[in-house]
Amino acid sequence: MTKTISSVSRRRLFQSGAVMAAGAALGSRIPAALALEAPQTNGLDALARDLRTLRGTRDQPSRLIRPGEPGFLVAAWPNNGRWADVFPLAIAMCTSDRAVGACIAWARQEHLPFAIRCGGHNYAGFSTTRGLLIDVKPMSDIAIDPRSGLVTIGAGANNQDMADAFRASGLAVASGRCPTVGISGLTLGGGWGFSATRYGLTCDALRATEAITADGRLRRATARQGEDDGLFWAARGGGGGNFAAHTSFTFQAHEVHDVTVFNIVWPAEQQVELMLDLQEIQLKNPDLISTRSKMAPANAGKVTRRALHVQTLGQFFGPPERLREVLAKPLGRVTPIVCEINAMGYWAARDYLVTDDPTGLYDIRSSYVAGVLGGEGLERMISWMERWPGGSLRQDNMGILFAAGGKVKEVAPTETAYVHRRSDFIVEMEASWSPLDTPEVVAEQQRWLTNYFADMQQFVQRESYVNFPSRDLPNWLNAYYGENVRQLQTIKLAYDPDNIFKFPQSIPLPG
Repeated sequence: MTKTISSVSRRRLFQSGAVMAAGAALGSRIPAALALEAPQTNGLDALARDLRTLRGTRDQPSRLIRPGEPGFLVAAWPNNGRWADVFPLAIAMCTSDRAVGACIAWARQEHLPFAIRCGGHNYAGFSTTRGLLIDVKPMSDIAIDPRSGLVTIGAGANNQDMADAFRASGLAVASGRCPTVGISGLTLGGGWGFSATRYGLTCDALRATEAITADGRLRRATARQGEDDGLFWAARGGGGGNFAAHTSFTFQAHEVHDVTVFNIVWPAEQQVELMLDLQEIQLKNPDLISTRSKMAPANAGKVTRRALHVQTLGQFFGPPERLREVLAKPLGRVTPIVCEINAMGYWAARDYLVTDDPTGLYDIRSSYVAGVLGGEGLERMISWMERWPGGSLRQDNMGILFAAGGKVKEVAPTETAYVHRRSDFIVEMEASWSPLDTPEVVAEQQRWLTNYFADMQQFVQRESYVNFPSRDLPNWLNAYYGENVRQLQTIKLAYDPDNIFKFPQSIPLPG
């Protein structure tokens, strides 16, 4: 089903902290001349003129930014600084559906690659390009219908925009805790957050999406049968940038109530026993609690077992006294050095749990666990932490377990493109470094992470979360999509037969 092209748009300023960080890092990594040079191609002037005429609903024109122009370096900066030297030919700041469509048509005509960006948080750098960068951040309007609970969100909105819009409404859509992560990538990859075990993934609340496909048509795919069923199915966990350029999302919101948040840190004692306790609690109370538990060193420098603290952070859908009962076993096993347990309103709790992690320079891997990551696996994890080769930063995310079961598991693996419905935890492993670290140190960290991940495969499911992507992930297609690969390829053929939505880990055409 197609509709007359319309748009949602709102000017959003970049956050000052991110701008300052971007400028400082670019100054240390990239020669100024490189930022001012770009290959010339036919038609950029024409595209720039077209974009100026394609205004959004607030009468804000779109803009084409070229290297050397004001705002280019800030707009080009990705979350993961590893890809900060991948400069686009130009950046199209789009305020309307029509502007996005014009950019895709132009890139196709010029036979040039492109990437679509919302938040710029693709860990593997797939929202960077040396072609045309299509940025939908200005399209960030949020419309809430309090009677139906339906919420329409522009593709450029991020988690902070959603929090600001929802805060006074008594409603929410389950989403992530990093303020600058965009709704598009979050939804299209599934959408983990601390409310997922209670209310499902972000994509589980999706009821409709508007998207421009390779043929230039603006389509509205909905939960109603017969309205671009394949595109709607793929939009719930099939990964961003594979099939179309999404320009808006409509969700069924849920009511919010007071919750209890917690942040508990134990000293470096009985780490395996504590991690087993925390997993057991999560599995016994799957839709009542949502945990992010990890072992992490207290300081930078050499990692030893004697320095590995255990931390759990999360949200409990009940009062503090009930949470203390639920956590009685680990609280009684070892006395915590930090024990924050507080009742809060839903949005105050969200603010408490907010993070900008990861950011800077990092590499990441992910797996899933069904049931418990047992004692042998946890011991192996500790052994790899102790083998970390060193660097300038404290390694905060060497081994994390994110609760991913509960409500998420009530949906069948093939009902949506998000296939990991039999899992209870996402396992994340990360290496991070700073400009102080030499190329040799960075290479050693990346080798360590590759070997660590490979060795841990015997203890986990051979699956990975597409929103935690890695260019070095073996068998990435099956790891991200499992038994849904064939259906995704069929949808790819239907909506993008010429494979113009293409990047190193995009869904391939069948055969």
